[in-house]
Amino acid sequence: MRSLQVLLIYPMKLRILSLLLFSAFILNHEVNAGPFTPQDLPDLIERISPSAVHISTKLDQRAAFKNQGWGDYFEFFGIPQEQQQSGSLGTGFIIDMDGYVLTNYHVVEQAVENRAVEIVVTLKDKRQFGAKIIGRDSKTDIALLQLQDKLAHIPAMILPAKMGDSDKVRIGEPVIAIGNPFGLDYSVSAGIISSKNRNIGQGPFDNYLQTDAAINPGNSGGPLFNTKGEVIGINSAIYSKSGQFGGIGFAIPINDAKVVLTNLKKFGRVPRPWLGMISRQVTPSLAYAYNLPRSNGILVINMVGKAPADRAGLQVGDIIFELDGKAVKEFKELEKAIAQLKPTEQAQITIQRGGKTLKKELKLEEFPPQLNRVQEGVI
Repeated sequence: MRSLQVLLIYPMKLRILSLLLFSAFILNHEVNAGPFTPQDLPDLIERISPSAVHISTKLDQRAAFKNQGWGDYFEFFGIPQEQQQSGSLGTGFIIDMDGYVLTNYHVVEQAVENRAVEIVVTLKDKRQFGAKIIGRDSKTDIALLQLQDKLAHIPAMILPAKMGDSDKVRIGEPVIAIGNPFGLDYSVSAGIISSKNRNIGQGPFDNYLQTDAAINPGNSGGPLFNTKGEVIGINSAIYSKSGQFGGIGFAIPINDAKVVLTNLKKFGRVPRPWLGMISRQVTPSLAYAYNLPRSNGILVINMVGKAPADRAGLQVGDIIFELDGKAVKEFKELEKAIAQLKPTEQAQITIQRGGKTLKKELKLEEFPPQLNRVQEGVI
């Protein structure tokens, strides 16, 4: 679970009020053909919870017995010199009968970086399966796994979650989070949608649903349901000074996950274009200090040879302020605008070079996958 280290004051009275609002709303909320009441909640949870899964890891490591002079002893008596270390990582949820599981990228990042790490998925009925990583995208913090048994077959008798429409989510709507906080399997919490379209500084695609449903470490990657039993979000981050739930949690809207899902299945990643340059946000103080011709925009401070920006004729010191005729005053605006294009497309970029305004034609290409984790400012 990603934790944003800020001071948060969350009075108990506000928490009680949110629960009262939850109860009052669902008393009058209609689901399908009839009214939804608090008495229906256990039946709903019983129906939807099997789609959530517990994600953990196993790591084979050879014990350092030989270094301690005990190698021959253990070998003589047939004592295994390998041990398995396991760890509880987070949560995910099954999305179809092909055994695909959605979760957060940061939940499986350790397995991506270390091939010795085996991902283990535990279902509610206690069955355990291995899972292979089909695709991942660090920028949206989404990963796609696929369950497989010991014969590499898709397990039978699995229950996929039903996908909802996060664009239709309303502030104040009641929601249910199911996950494995602190390794406690299938914990359920309830709350409301507190806000939408939150930017919490995690990346260029920040568009979080904010909820007061309790989310803790281990809930990452788990489903956020509406009262129809549809997944509307992927629980991903919290505001907390302690690293534990402080009253505010964030979920990736499920519609955002749908956008990258096809690419993750097809390519194992999300192909995005890049310009091939290192840049910096222009501020009034920076413009004054360096006598820049503009007080906003994106300043080019270094270039990658033969990358799209270099081939288009951009130079160090240029200030980008438009892409395809649309103003881009901040780095994140440019990054998001570029990411919405395809690597095979062309774009027109407008720059300020000294006292001149110039337009350059860009022929885009895919951002090199090996550079996906480079420092901020590379685009």
